[in-house]
Amino acid sequence: MTATHSDSEAGYRFGPQEVDAVLRARPEKRYAYFVKRVADWEEVWGLRNADGWVMSATDAGQQVAPFWPFRAFAERAAVGSWSNTWPERIALHAFLDRWLPGLAGDGRRVCVLPDEHGQGATVAPATLKADIEEERDKIE
Repeated sequence: MTATHSDSEAGYRFGPQEVDAVLRARPEKRYAYFVKRVADWEEVWGLRNADGWVMSATDAGQQVAPFWPFRAFAERAAVGSWSNTWPERIALHAFLDRWLPGLAGDGRRVCVLPDEHGQGATVAPATLKADIEEERDKIE
């Protein structure tokens, strides 16, 4: 029997092979996966600790906020300098209406589905918001 992760209240189930395959994909593929999954399941996951939400930085020093589509991906990233963190769910409506505009206002970018080395697609919050909203329009 294959172990599965139940990752949302709606019960999306997948095995560790899916997590591994997604994390091995190029950042552009992970970005597309993220957009589709968060539009479908209406949730986003971040990492936080007692001091607040995890932030990272690009090689150029720009602050970025990392996000994942499911708890299992965020848990996988909670290693190294993030080992003292835990995954926390963010409702998609709050992510679109408050988080992304707030990050944009602070001059930050978003790192979508970073792997265990912190590598992921880094985009402007407005770009991510537009892409998620476009995907949601396809679903409706």
